[in-house]
Amino acid sequence: MSALGEMEEVARKLVGLGMWDALANCKWAAKPHGTAVPYFCTVLKSQPGDPVKLRFVMLEGWQTLHDFVRLGVDPSLGFYSSPMEMKSYVLAVLADGGFKVFAHEPGYVPREIGDEKGAAICAKILWQAYGLMLRLESDPQSALAYMDQKAIFARFEKAGGEWEDGPLAIPEPVPLVERISFPNDLLAKAKDMPMTPDAKVSVDFRMVPSLMTNEPRPRSVYRLSVRRLPDGFNVEEHASVVGELGLKGLWESVPPRVLTVLVREGCIPGEMHMTSKRLFRLMRPIMLQLPLKLCLHDEVR
Repeated sequence: MSALGEMEEVARKLVGLGMWDALANCKWAAKPHGTAVPYFCTVLKSQPGDPVKLRFVMLEGWQTLHDFVRLGVDPSLGFYSSPMEMKSYVLAVLADGGFKVFAHEPGYVPREIGDEKGAAICAKILWQAYGLMLRLESDPQSALAYMDQKAIFARFEKAGGEWEDGPLAIPEPVPLVERISFPNDLLAKAKDMPMTPDAKVSVDFRMVPSLMTNEPRPRSVYRLSVRRLPDGFNVEEHASVVGELGLKGLWESVPPRVLTVLVREGCIPGEMHMTSKRLFRLMRPIMLQLPLKLCLHDEVR
């Protein structure tokens, strides 16, 4: 049987067994032989009315796990707006009983798995999830075996193809460092412009799910909106991830993009309004360069 066929077979078994609540309540990982990093598995349930009932997410690597935890603690931290932006494989269980398996990559549109390599990894992890479901049915505490070692339960594949239980220690996360900079010539132009103290500008930046680039490997599209309140200029620009800069580089590019728009429109405002705590944090360095005030609101103005 091909890897794609095996992946679909075990996915069908998982969906049929349906013990998602048991799997959602335990923290565990799987490390297929030959993969550089482990995959951390979790279940994300959808809101009522969503055509996807739930997602079984296989997060790739320690850093992705740290980003996932960080997002759950405070959505404004880091550079991810959703777990679906993170590097992972995802088994999407549909409300009508069907399923699809996707590969997710930061900054790119999720693609349905059609390659043997990705399918082989998914098949192995899904088989371990199926086995763990059966174990949890008779022993709900089996996935807590290594809590006293400050490690999570993991399944490791040996060279011969056999799997064994073991503890997996989680390393400390790498400190998150943000680098916001403005081109010197752009700052010079902004500082030479007259301030408009009574002017207020609204700024927003977010992914547009309905848009994607027209490429063999489509990228997600993000929209920057800069609008003078209440009814002045309204500028919208679109951007996507570039090379190795990834989502981090994309978000770090927003402050100089905003300043570019303000200089082009001839308006250095007294106040800049936004609803995103992340955007508010990233825009703060602009106050070291220009005497404007940042305002955070719950709703768009």
